[in-house]
Amino acid sequence: METAVEIDEIDRKILFALIQDARSSLKNIAEKCDISSVSVLKRIKHLKDLGVITGATLFTSLDKIGFHAVATIGMETDSNPEEITEFLEEHTHLIEPSTMIGEYDFCALVYAEDITSLNLKINAIRKKFGIEKIAVNIWSGIPQMNFENIDLNPIKKR
Repeated sequence: METAVEIDEIDRKILFALIQDARSSLKNIAEKCDISSVSVLKRIKHLKDLGVITGATLFTSLDKIGFHAVATIGMETDSNPEEITEFLEEHTHLIEPSTMIGEYDFCALVYAEDITSLNLKINAIRKKFGIEKIAVNIWSGIPQMNFENIDLNPIKKR
């Protein structure tokens, strides 16, 4: 397990500003943090060097490009997770595959054109891998990220 990186309150403010809007200008971030733009740039470069900042994720309006269903698919299976992932990559719009511990062994986040096409893909998974227990959670729209609830203060070990 990697060691946690120590960051100060200004770094937390910078990270929070970037989480809220990764396209925010250095000037805007500097104003929020009460430091200069040059200091913000140096701190961002340092956070990148430490591996705290690794990139950005863009959440697009998938409805506008024809994806109207977002779902997580949980599966209880003895099949090879890599084979399931390959199948999902070929036959769905796979966003995130994950092996799990708990009721389900494998979970996938997928996008689909509609519920009918999603159901066809789930039946294909069930048939190909002989999976009897599958749970599908269809989301009511694209997830809305509430970044205000993110606490960047690490929990101290007792």
